Formats: sequence, structure tokens, C-alpha cells
Amino acid sequence: MVLPAVESNPILLLRFTPNAKWNLIEKVINRLAQAGIVVIESEGYEDAKDDDTFNTVENPVVLGLTSSQDALENEAELVKLVKPSRTQNVQIPICMQHFTVEARHEFVNIDDSDVCFNEGLATNLPKTDRSDYDSEGLFTSGDRALLLLSMLNALPVLAQEEDASDLSRLLDSLNVMYCDVKSAQRHCKNLVQVLKNYGFVDVICPVHIEHLKEKILKETASLKTGMPFNLIQNYYGDGVAFFFAWMDFMTKWFMIPGLLGLAVYFIRRARGDTVDNCDFTPFVGLATFFWAVLADRCWERREARLAFLWGSFASTHRERASFGQRPEFEGEERKSPVTGRTEKYYPPTKRLLKYAISAFVTVILLLGATFVMVIGMNLQGYISSEDLQQWGEEKHPLYFPFFSRLAEEGAIFDAQSAWKSLIPVVLRALFVMQLNNKYRGIAEKLTEWENHETAADFDNSIICKRVLFEAFDSYIVLFYLVIYERNIHLVRLELVGAFNVDTFRRILIECVIPWLSHRVKDKKERKSAKKNDNAVDPASKPLTHQADLDDYEQFDDYLEMLVQFGYVTLFASAFPLASFIAVIANLVEYRADMWKLTRLTKRPCPSRLTGIGMWKQIIQVFVWTSALTNCIIFAFTSSQMRQWLPDNYTTDEYGRSVLVPHSADETVLIVFAIEHIILLTGLLVRQFIDQIPEDVNDEVDRVKWLHETYAQKARLKMQLSISKFRMHGCSPNEKLQAKSKKVAPEDSMK
Repeated sequence: MVLPAVESNPILLLRFTPNAKWNLIEKVINRLAQAGIVVIESEGYEDAKDDDTFNTVENPVVLGLTSSQDALENEAELVKLVKPSRTQNVQIPICMQHFTVEARHEFVNIDDSDVCFNEGLATNLPKTDRSDYDSEGLFTSGDRALLLLSMLNALPVLAQEEDASDLSRLLDSLNVMYCDVKSAQRHCKNLVQVLKNYGFVDVICPVHIEHLKEKILKETASLKTGMPFNLIQNYYGDGVAFFFAWMDFMTKWFMIPGLLGLAVYFIRRARGDTVDNCDFTPFVGLATFFWAVLADRCWERREARLAFLWGSFASTHRERASFGQRPEFEGEERKSPVTGRTEKYYPPTKRLLKYAISAFVTVILLLGATFVMVIGMNLQGYISSEDLQQWGEEKHPLYFPFFSRLAEEGAIFDAQSAWKSLIPVVLRALFVMQLNNKYRGIAEKLTEWENHETAADFDNSIICKRVLFEAFDSYIVLFYLVIYERNIHLVRLELVGAFNVDTFRRILIECVIPWLSHRVKDKKERKSAKKNDNAVDPASKPLTHQADLDDYEQFDDYLEMLVQFGYVTLFASAFPLASFIAVIANLVEYRADMWKLTRLTKRPCPSRLTGIGMWKQIIQVFVWTSALTNCIIFAFTSSQMRQWLPDNYTTDEYGRSVLVPHSADETVLIVFAIEHIILLTGLLVRQFIDQIPEDVNDEVDRVKWLHETYAQKARLKMQLSISKFRMHGCSPNEKLQAKSKKVAPEDSMK
């Protein structure tokens, strides 16, 4: 099945708020039509036309937008969309090139058998799925949505040749600022962005295509076939496809340390050892570090292959920036030093100052979160009056008697009680959740204020801020127990609890609760429709129903995988089974995520990305930090190193394994020597494996070679023409003038 003609179905939906009256909606529709964007379906528009008070929260005006095939193709050329293209070279029949309208015939009707990359690349790429292409095999449904969104984002309030219009006069009467007052010339802002900023529009998203989303869900849920990455990319775009590709990749790679951890677990049980004194446990931490280094590098290679296949491979910042400016980006107009065209420019020095202010605000909020976590540790009994005895005359700096007493035996939060001890955990989780929600809004405003040029830069900045805050919440207690308390049993207890509770929480909050809430809401609406003759069944308004769905929050899905990766790598020596549990959890999780994306959320706007972005850098921080944390657990938190150097340790009066004073320096030196050797070995392993696979480099070189060959042929052709003209005693310009004089009388006769 191929996609229907673009003119026959809505691609995007746009919902107006009750603030938008009918006359504004009408003028917006006219402005869209000027730019080739057509309203093919509408819900509530005719009713609002008859009654201006009809546009309400319960009955909003929703428009289904589309365009023509020609308009989309022109936009594809403007945004430099990369697609498979035929070439004039027999040795290289197909290559990835920027689409152009002039060479359209080279991009259409390309069969799967025609797309033949070099052998190495072909064997490492997922199978192409053509069921989500148009009749000519040119654009996917994701391409259509991407191109129409690009047209919307490039549409100003006034056309270039206009000084005023009915729409601008209406906006003036509503005191809406639609011109950039900072610009030396009159520069109109993006229409849709103005409507969103002033509360006239609240939803813009692609329209779901039922048979395609159900096909994706069915293939994802199947255990027989792999995940349909190409179909996901064709439908949802690069952002969603890269996430599921990374999740699938990590789930498969988790099996390696998972099987190792499982083997060590059975050996430990057979020998009657514990995590604290098992000889093999340190090797799990060591193997997990090298596994993480290899997994990170291999993912970079996988990412490059997928980016090349999906037409988003970019090796330079300028290539990545060509994916499009954010409509919210503001800057001074200047002449581009590269292209010579007028462009928006924002000085990096101004943004650096904003970065510093954002960092200061984040640090202040982190200090507040730290205080909450310290109180929580007192309430959980991690910091108690016993710590004062263990630390001798030193006063525990994080001990708060009032809160700590509540965790004592018989108290309200008794740490020894199975259910009372859960109360402070739940309270802390609820409080931190509220704190995270507050910080999320602050982080978004700070990132918007930083004025990033591209959507990728904006996303990377907000990821950095939010991950710092969320990861702090996930790991601060564990780092405290590892470094300060040095209690392997508490570390393991906290890890097991956090890991298991977090897995169930993810499925409950992200899938079960939203599903129940939507079921209840739909049931109420259907009952209301039966009782009230004027009420409308939600099934009769599909666009309105889709606009009412929740937004897809990809950040939360990435964060869950990142936190899980941290549990597996940073604390491998304390909880070797973490990666095995992660495999089982992820097999359920990514199917639950796809079900949520298909049934419970709006279809996300597709984006052009080269990979998972900032998440990759954060993962690398975790990888290299894990060498240090596992060495600390090995030497100081547990008794694992004592099994190898028994003379360097002794047991104190509280039963803890401590260093013998005369061997402390020697032990510390050995530990950090091991850590440095591990890091150096990891760096060497990483250096020996190329970040970009040779097969991808070969394909990129093939494209460059083709372009150089075409350019060389064009130059030779021009030189031959010049030589031919000179042999006849006239220059090319004179020849053209002679031709024009010859044609002129014929034109005049016509």
C-alpha cells in the first residue's frame, strides 16, 4: 500500500484556542493559502462561522492542512532533503544526494533492488520498507510532515511584497506585535509562532495514519521480527527512530554483562560468598567498563550508518546547521561570510554570558535539591546516631537529630519496618518529582532565553540542564553511600530498590495511568453524547481527538534508559545482576513505549537529526566515570580488595573492613594506578576503532567523487565550447548576441 495523493489527505492539524475568533481564523486561512498551504478538512470551523462564541475548549476549531506535490518538492530543494538518486555512472548507479526539482526524474520510481550501497554498508543496514512512500517512491509520510512544517515555520505574517494586509490590520487591533523591532529593516515574525505566543493556537502536529501506526506497533510487538527502524523513521522521523534504534542496540548489548553477572551470581551462591567478599565480583566491574567503552564506540558506528541511510549524515557543524533555523531564533542581520546572503546572527559572547547565568541558577536549585536528599537520608535511617559513634569524635556533617530520630526503632519511619521504611522513600520521590517539574519549566525558559539557532542546539542545551538535575536525584544517595558511608550492603539495598521500583514506576506512570485516564475520559464523552443530542461523539471528530492527546515526551524515555545505564555501569561491582534485569525490563519497556506513542500521544513532529545528540556525550561521561566508581567500591566500600591484599586491611570494632594505617598510602596508590591503567586501556581500545565506519566513508567519498567528476566534465565541455567559438572567430558572448538578433525578427512577427 502506498500513500494517497498529498492533495487528498491532511498532513498536519492546527488547533485554535477559544481566544481566536472566527474573523482571525478566516484571515489566517487566507494567509496560509497565499503560501500554498491548503485547509482540506476542518472541525468546528463552520459552527464558529455561524456563532463566534462556538469556539470553546469543548468544541475547538481544528484545521487539517496539506499542500501540493509541487510545493513540497520546492521545499525539499530549499531544505536540502537527501534522497537516493540515480547517477550517470555505471559503476555507481545510486547514491544519496540533495533533492532538486530540475533533476526530479533521477529521484522518483527507485526500486529497492536499485538501492545498492557497497557490500559492507548493505549488510549493516536495516531492510528498506517502501509501504510508507508515495506512488512515485519519493516522499514518505514523515517527509511530507517535515516539509509542510518547514513551510509553516518559514511563513511570515506579511508576504515580502506587502506593507499591510487584512490579517496585519486585525493583529494591530489586537495589540499583537508581529514585527521584529530590533531589526534595521522591517522583518515580520513567523505567523504560527506569533499565534502561539499570543495564545491563539496551542497545537500543531502531524496527523496520524491509522494503518501505518498499527503496522509499526504490530511489528514492534512481534518477537519473530526485529524492530522496523526504517518504517519508524519514515513515519515518525529521525528523532523517534534513533531513540528506538539506540534502545534496541543497548538491550542486545546488555546481554553480555548480564550473562556474566548471572554466572558470577550462581558461582557466589554455590560458594556461599556475598557481593562483599566474592573474588569474582571485581572482574564484573572491570568487564563492564570495557563493555561500556566498546558499546559506546559501536553505537557511534551504528549511528553513522543509520544517519547515512536516512539522509541526515553530517560531518560538520555547518552541515548540521543547514537542517533549519528555529522560528523562535532572533538575531542581527548580517551578510554571511560563507554564502554572501543575508542571515540572522547572534554573537557567541552574548550566549556565553547567558550560559553563565543559567549555570548559576541551576547550581542554586541543585543546592536546594541536595538539602531535600539529605533530609530524606536522615528519614530513611542512612544517617543516624550510630554514625556519630562510627566516625569517632568527628561530627557527621549531614546528621539532623530531629529527622534522624523519626527513623529509629518504633518511630513513625522505623527503618527496620518493612512498610514504615517505605514512607520516607515515597515522600522523597513525590517531593523530588515536584521539584523536577518546577525545574523543568525554569530550564525551558532559560534555554529559550539563550536563543539557540537550531532545534538540535536547543534540545542539547535543555537536555544538559535537566539531566544534571534528574541524575543528581537518581545517584546522589548512592554516591553518598559509596564514598562517605562506605557500606556495600546499603549500596546494594538502595540499588536493588531503586532499580526495581523505577522499572515498575515507568510502566505504571507512563502507560497504565494514561491509558486508564483516556478510557475514563472517552467513556464520559460517549455517555454525554448519548444523553445530549447536541453533544458530539469523539469518533466523529478525529482531528479534535488527536489534538486532545498528550504530547510525546521523548526526554523521559531517554532519561529512563540513561539512569538504567548508570546503574549498570557506575555500580557494577555492587550489583552485578543489574544488566541482566535491564535486558528483561527493556524487552517490555520499548514495546510499552511504542504502544504509548501509538495509542496515547500525538504524533510527534519529525526532525532531521544526525543521531541521539547530547545523550551520547552524557553516556560517555558515565562510561569514563564508571572506572573510578568501581575502583572505589572494590577498594574502600566493600571487602573485595581485601581478598587480594589481606595484609592491608583489618576489621574495626563495628565490623567494618578498614585500611591498616601503615599500608593506607600503598593501597590508595595501587587503586588509582589500577584506575589509570583501566582508563588508558579503554582510550587505546577506543582509538583502534574508527568512529565512522569505513563503508560509510566510502559512500561519502563516492558522492564527492561523483560531484568532482560532474564538475570536471562541465568544465571540459565549457572549454571545448570556448575553443569551438574561437575557431570560428567570435567569442561565446558574441555568438549569443548573434543568436538573439536572429531570433528577434521572428518574435516581433509573432
